[in-house]
Amino acid sequence: MRWFLWLCFGLCATLLGAEGPQRIASYSPGATQTLLDLGCRERIVAATRWCPLPPSHTAARTCDAFNPDLETLRLAKPDLVVLPRMANPLWAERCTRAGLKVVVLSAEGPESVRQDLELLGQATGQTAAAQTLQTPLAGRGAARDKTLLVIWDGMMAGPEAYTALALKQAGFKSPLSTGTWSKLDWETIVSANPDAVLWLDSKPENTPITPSQKHQKEMSEVIVLKELKCVKEGKVFGASSGSDWLPGTGLIHAAEQLRLTRAKLD
Repeated sequence: MRWFLWLCFGLCATLLGAEGPQRIASYSPGATQTLLDLGCRERIVAATRWCPLPPSHTAARTCDAFNPDLETLRLAKPDLVVLPRMANPLWAERCTRAGLKVVVLSAEGPESVRQDLELLGQATGQTAAAQTLQTPLAGRGAARDKTLLVIWDGMMAGPEAYTALALKQAGFKSPLSTGTWSKLDWETIVSANPDAVLWLDSKPENTPITPSQKHQKEMSEVIVLKELKCVKEGKVFGASSGSDWLPGTGLIHAAEQLRLTRAKLD
């Protein structure tokens, strides 16, 4: 299957020219960050209202993966459409039937960010930039893993979530045994007994990882949590999600923050 995908992108690059597509519509905020890091800022002509673009950017904020509209999309005249992994397959099919080139992001997993980077690099003719961006995603920050539970919008990140890549670079791993994301549950946290906890707040800006007095207090007031070592020792952290925690190259910046946090636990 992989050889077939690369063949399709090779044909796409031939049809679109050596420089790749010049008008990109992105339905994924994480992919938009990756496109920016690939040097495609001026090529983005349509994006979602959550995409990490400055207010002055000229892209139309009309892409909505939950309520897509083909006529609205056509107004942007894209020659490449990037769809999130959870996009309705019928929407991708409609775009293709309309003559639009489509890239659907990889299924979520520990390697999905790297896979998406390869796909978008190939699709945009930015393979060299994609290879350069791979470098900080391939390292490892510590010899011995500690467990860090990432909690975001009432969900806990497991070992199969895309966040596992950034954790790995910093010498962390999820304390959960399986899965991508699971519903926040106090008993599960007690059983997992993480070395540290990171609470992410959904905000447009990126903020550094710092000790969170707010979440420390909240956890210490829950009877089943207050005796956890991470709570008693103040290993409860917080940060704003911004674009750093989206499933894209923003995770490179998240990994840098995680390395600093990991050093505090030694």
